[in-house]
This record gives sequence, C-alpha cells and structure tokens, in this order.
Amino acid sequence: LAKRLEAVKEGDGTMLDNTVIVYLSDSGDGHHPQLREWPVVLLGDLGGKLRTRGRYLQFPAYESKAHRTMANLYCTLLHAVGKPADKFGVADPGLKDASQSGVVAELLS
Repeated sequence: LAKRLEAVKEGDGTMLDNTVIVYLSDSGDGHHPQLREWPVVLLGDLGGKLRTRGRYLQFPAYESKAHRTMANLYCTLLHAVGKPADKFGVADPGLKDASQSGVVAELLS
C-alpha cells in the first residue's frame, strides 16, 4: 500500500507524503500479553504535520514516569489532522506517575 501511495504524485510530493498509515500489533507484547508494550509503525507524515521519516522512538517502560500510552498516540494523530483532543479512552489506574493525556510531542512537527 505504501509503495502504491508513494508512486502517486500529489503536489510537490506523493500521496504517501500526505497520508499516515498506522500499523500496530493486535495483541501488544506476547502470546499472553499484559498489554504494556505496543510496537507501532507510522508511514507517511500527513503533509509534514508529523515527524516520522527515518526515526525510531522508544519510550520508557510501563510504570516509568515518561511512559507514553496508545491514548497519547491517538491524541497526537487527532492534533495532526486538526481535531485536537488531549484525552482518549479510559486512563490506566496502574500508571499513577505517567502522563496519559496530551500528545507525543516528539512526533508533531
């Protein structure tokens, strides 16, 4: 899909440049997951609204102060498309010291 989008010229770039594809695991961290680790791949940068190209980000482990959640990722995507929200879903009571609201600033341009 990404190769097909990249082959379509759109403005000064390609259709992939103006898109974001979110690819993630359906079960997180293992066969019997505790849902504490979620590998995510983002392709495309929404017309420059996201900083995704050639980057690898790894955030601190579950229950660490700087841990980020899937809710943070979804809020980031909402901000990038012009529909800002700072909360998504239900907060995890096990993450007392981690921010579960707001965006992943490292991804926004």
